[in-house]
Amino acid sequence: MRSRAGCWSCWISRAGRPRPSGEKSRRWPSLRIETILKRIFNNWPAKVLSLAMALLLLIFHDFTRLEERFITVPLEVRLSEELVPASAYPQQVRLRLRGESEQVFRIVEDDLQPHIDLRRYSSEGEYRVPVMVQRSGIAAEPGTLEISVEPEMIVIRLEEKAVKSVEVIANTSGFVPGGYELERTIMTPSSVEIEGPRSRIEGLEQVRTEDVDLANRREDFTERIRLVSPDPLVRFRGGNIVEIRGIVEESVILQTFEPVDLVVSALDPRFSLEEELPAGLIRAQARQVDIEALGPGDLQLAIDASPVSESGVIRLPVRPVVPAGFVVLRYEPTSIQLAVREQAEREEE
Repeated sequence: MRSRAGCWSCWISRAGRPRPSGEKSRRWPSLRIETILKRIFNNWPAKVLSLAMALLLLIFHDFTRLEERFITVPLEVRLSEELVPASAYPQQVRLRLRGESEQVFRIVEDDLQPHIDLRRYSSEGEYRVPVMVQRSGIAAEPGTLEISVEPEMIVIRLEEKAVKSVEVIANTSGFVPGGYELERTIMTPSSVEIEGPRSRIEGLEQVRTEDVDLANRREDFTERIRLVSPDPLVRFRGGNIVEIRGIVEESVILQTFEPVDLVVSALDPRFSLEEELPAGLIRAQARQVDIEALGPGDLQLAIDASPVSESGVIRLPVRPVVPAGFVVLRYEPTSIQLAVREQAEREEE
């Protein structure tokens, strides 16, 4: 009994003593966490919905703050010295800019340089390369600017670069006015060097200029004019401007005129012709404008009858009479036999 009573008294004495401070402090954190979790999960559907709404409002606010803009910019192709494009590719790309309006609308084309870099390729073939955008100026300033490009990738074929010298041909349109002709054209330089993909260069022997209008050109002319590229992938090494000189001359025509009147002059009034004179012809060379300006009687075959001094038959030379600028090559007759009779003899009969 003593031993049991002693144990019981020991238990009472332990129970009556206060707990150590460390044991109490270990219970408080667990109580706080439990309380917090209860508060969090209390009516949790409403709290999740509120959080989602707050996130949506934040996203909507950011979205309404951002502006969107589209611009079209030339595409730069960076090439090695040995290879060039042998297939068509976009000359421009479309950029989508999204960010704060103050930055988006201050950007100019020079601030963005879209390009494809082909310098790492060393052999012919078809390649798929990304379009990169290099930023500068306002586009490089810190901010929320987002840039996307259309198309993002470009498929392009590369071939060995070829160089060739080809003849320059003038391309004319229209006609010089009547009475004139374009005698010849002189090109300076007469040939140019072109370069491009091997398959496009091999068959080219000449290139043409843009149209040169010949209307209303009555004299020589000199102009600077552009060359027309025979292929979009072929370029002119020394530039595409040449000089054309046109030599315009008045048209010269060979023409036979008939019938041409024979006209007797200087015949003594005492005499008259016994027969009618035949018609003649003249073959002459003249400018077209002079020929078109001819009027009645401008061409004649003249007979000088001053040698006639008595009735009878006499052969006299015939001389052509033509306007200035005409060159007579042939005429008929060159001489004619005239039968003349004195007027007094007619009256006696």
